[in-house]
Amino acid sequence: MRKIVPNDTTEMFRYITDPQVQRHTSFQPGALRFPARMFRYFEESYWILRDLHFAVDLKQDQGRSSRLVGLCSLQYWDQTTGKARLGYLFAPHSWNQGLATEAVKSLLSFGFDTMGLTVIEARCGQDNPASERVLQKCGMSCLEGLTEHNLLKLYSISSNEDK
Repeated sequence: MRKIVPNDTTEMFRYITDPQVQRHTSFQPGALRFPARMFRYFEESYWILRDLHFAVDLKQDQGRSSRLVGLCSLQYWDQTTGKARLGYLFAPHSWNQGLATEAVKSLLSFGFDTMGLTVIEARCGQDNPASERVLQKCGMSCLEGLTEHNLLKLYSISSNEDK
């Protein structure tokens, strides 16, 4: 994972606007309209320290360059309470390869060990079992009840739980 750079935005915009990805995310790229505006959104999030977005690369074998496959974020960071919300999305061609699990585990470690977060939450559509498996593999627990008109399950992990 790394910081998002301007050259990422065209590819990332393509992934974010893919109908298969849109089915499982609340991210609304229509408000961003075009890739350069999306990059400004990510930069502004860094500046105000509300959301931290990271590009996820798939490293290629034998010295070839890496390939952008997704986005992983800590959102709604509240420095007072030490809470943040985890978010991620990946290009459909990279699904079911363990990449999301690896990225989420890395981001949880970063959140707890580097940022000093105490709780990281996530939301998952009840019709998205693959994402639920990612959250469960990363040690997150499903909380009782649903939210957002009973469409989303809530997951959480605290800094004192095994990750």
